[in-house]
Amino acid sequence: MARWKGVFNKQGIIGLDLGSYTIKAAQVEPTRTGWRLVQVAQCPTPPDAIRDGVIVQPEEVAEAIRRLLRDNAFRASAAVTAIAGAPVIVRQVTLPKMTEAMLRKTIRYEASKYVSTSVEDSYIGFEILGDVERAPAENEQPESAEKQMQVLLVVAPREMVDAQIRTLELAGLEALAIEVEAFSLFRALFEINRVAMEKLQERPVALVDIGASCTNLYIVSNEGFFLTRNIPIAGDAFTQTVQATLHCSWSEGEKFKHTVDFRQLLKRRSTRSRASVSAEDSEGGSESASGQDEAVLRALQGHVDELLREIRRSLHYYQSQFPEGSPQGQVGSLIITGGSSRLGGFAEYASARLGLEVEPGDPFNNPDFDTAHISAEALQMFTPVLGIAVGLAVREAFAERQRHAA
Repeated sequence: MARWKGVFNKQGIIGLDLGSYTIKAAQVEPTRTGWRLVQVAQCPTPPDAIRDGVIVQPEEVAEAIRRLLRDNAFRASAAVTAIAGAPVIVRQVTLPKMTEAMLRKTIRYEASKYVSTSVEDSYIGFEILGDVERAPAENEQPESAEKQMQVLLVVAPREMVDAQIRTLELAGLEALAIEVEAFSLFRALFEINRVAMEKLQERPVALVDIGASCTNLYIVSNEGFFLTRNIPIAGDAFTQTVQATLHCSWSEGEKFKHTVDFRQLLKRRSTRSRASVSAEDSEGGSESASGQDEAVLRALQGHVDELLREIRRSLHYYQSQFPEGSPQGQVGSLIITGGSSRLGGFAEYASARLGLEVEPGDPFNNPDFDTAHISAEALQMFTPVLGIAVGLAVREAFAERQRHAA
């Protein structure tokens, strides 16, 4: 995505994940052998200040950022943020081979072939992934066949990007870069983690980030991104369901949804299987759990099952893009992040329904990451929601390391 450079102290950079429900901040510094977590914190996002990924109240969000940094003793003069959602388009496209300079001149024309939105109202970024081998057509000489290349194309609404820049300026921070959330999440969970990258050599992995307003699904391999998808089923829908079920306030619904345990559904299924009960009883599903817990669990199950069906459809679509039995088309596991990934027993329930290993995304499960001076309680609370912020926080230092390695 677009990048804004300036003179800055690398220890004064923070990664800011500006969500519609919470704002997460992380500060990370490079060490000789890896990374050190300096500070993490989060605060509520002002109500209705961010809608569909666009900051509509920059002043309120900027004030929340200022308080967050001040109250948690961050020392930062610059920030990296990210964007995501249905309006943000990330696609791999095949183009005639050309130099980066030539592509930069023609990128708007090329992008207009693949997106329905107006390129004039968008920021457009790209990364050349490499050459594409193409077999010559019938009666075509190999030397005359047009050479092609694979390009990662990113298109984002101008208003979305400009609103983030404006917000950071109001908060007294320099906007170093604004990138796509998928890239920062991949960086935090894989690129800076040599052990995770080695595992990724074997099979692709699905990343599922369950936020407040939407769930973002990414399928990645050691070669990069194969599929990105936005699913409009996430934490807000879960909270609304609890509200409707219990006739309670939003804040009460937020708290109560985290008290249910989806493992209860798996226990019931196992019990029914052993007892061979009738199909009618299996649909009823009320046993030892009762009252509010039972009502909320049943109501939430419908939304969670719908979300898992959409994830399954995406996995099947991805698999259909490869020859039958191809290892490249077989997603080996699913990693979940985001606030609503913390629903009790969600990982176990999703694993049983999808037939895949499902595990929480932990950017600090990394032999090269030093978190020694951050309390275990804080890490346990923040880990599921910090992937994007950590990926943003290390962006500049990681890019510099890559340049030196090259």
